[in-house]
Amino acid sequence: MIELTYIFHSGFALVAEECVIVFDYWMDPSGVVKRTLRENTGKPVYVFASHFHEDHFNREIFQWKSEWPNTRFTYILSKDILKHRRAQRTDADVWMAKGAIWEDTLLKVTATGSNDSGVSWVIETEGLRIFHAGDLCNWYARFLADGSAKDGPCYSTEFDMLIDPVAEEKHFLGELKDVKKVADSFDLVMFPVDGRIGNGYTRGARQFIDRFQVRMFVPMHFVMSGFESAWRMEPFCQEKEIPFWRIKHEGESIAITSQCIIRKALQDDLPRLLDIFAHARQFMVQMGNPNQWDESYPSPTLLSQDITSGDSYVVLHNGRIEATFLLRFGADPSYSTIYHGAWLNSQPYATIHRIASTGAVKGIFHIVVQLALRHYRNIRIDTHHDNRPMQAAILKEGFKYCGIIYCENGGERMAFQYEGE
Repeated sequence: MIELTYIFHSGFALVAEECVIVFDYWMDPSGVVKRTLRENTGKPVYVFASHFHEDHFNREIFQWKSEWPNTRFTYILSKDILKHRRAQRTDADVWMAKGAIWEDTLLKVTATGSNDSGVSWVIETEGLRIFHAGDLCNWYARFLADGSAKDGPCYSTEFDMLIDPVAEEKHFLGELKDVKKVADSFDLVMFPVDGRIGNGYTRGARQFIDRFQVRMFVPMHFVMSGFESAWRMEPFCQEKEIPFWRIKHEGESIAITSQCIIRKALQDDLPRLLDIFAHARQFMVQMGNPNQWDESYPSPTLLSQDITSGDSYVVLHNGRIEATFLLRFGADPSYSTIYHGAWLNSQPYATIHRIASTGAVKGIFHIVVQLALRHYRNIRIDTHHDNRPMQAAILKEGFKYCGIIYCENGGERMAFQYEGE
């Protein structure tokens, strides 16, 4: 499993099982980097910068070595940063230009091209292939969309220069051809969707997904035009059944495994969640557990509240939601009193609730626990006496039985806790 967190603009922090990767750091208004390094102490950190522009490269990254002296940092930077004297040769561990390949035991990096400055990145780690575009994009698409390029080169007031949009697009598409020589499919793509380009600003991203197989598309470089402007790309991804990350704020995260994608649930997902819970209730009946959830549970209102709180998640497989769950940090009123036993400790904890699945993805509970353990060491959960499949799954993941708790409606539940190191 890898977890991707949006930092700002084109900056992301990616946490894999054995390492951390930071892309194109500029600013960090929600403190993603410090939180990520604190939660992943001991993991080596790879820091990438695709080119010298200040919105993609900030010398602050070099201070992290002194702030986190027990962490091994590897700086992998585009050579144009050195060319423009934004850094010294000794600042980076690896300097790369288009066509260069570098690898160690944890990841393989190929520097692909850009039609602007520096490079784009193809990174392979833990069986997943990742693409970060840097400033690779069809930046002059507006002149093609509005027809002003039909008579040849035209003057751009924004850039104060004469531009040939047709030639610029050919350059961009040529770079995509070169990327395809390296790989024709990606599990994760981070690509500019910048409304400042003007009419046709999704053109470059659309041309990318037309040419590559993509499991997850993530917009970037939209900070000046706003989060919602980047969502304009979502319908084009939906046409190709490509999951799209509708980023809403700095510090938001998604998780990706070899078989599924996990993201926060949206209000638009509610009808699908209700279908999944209906399926789950039928499965419970078939397995001899008809009493845990009645036909009214969980209600649309409750699920909507879960989504609004930011604690509801969905699991996507082949672009379709196949499971959902609640992961919430903080005291659960139902757990304030426990009978015929005791909790393992009284430390702050997270709670897992309302897991439901269509059955299309195997091992859902294991996936949920692995995600939870990336952020919390104490986790509590409960289930019905008759829900033997869930009891077996809970114990298999290392939870300990603690006693009996009672829900708000008076229902009796078996309570379990996972106590991390």
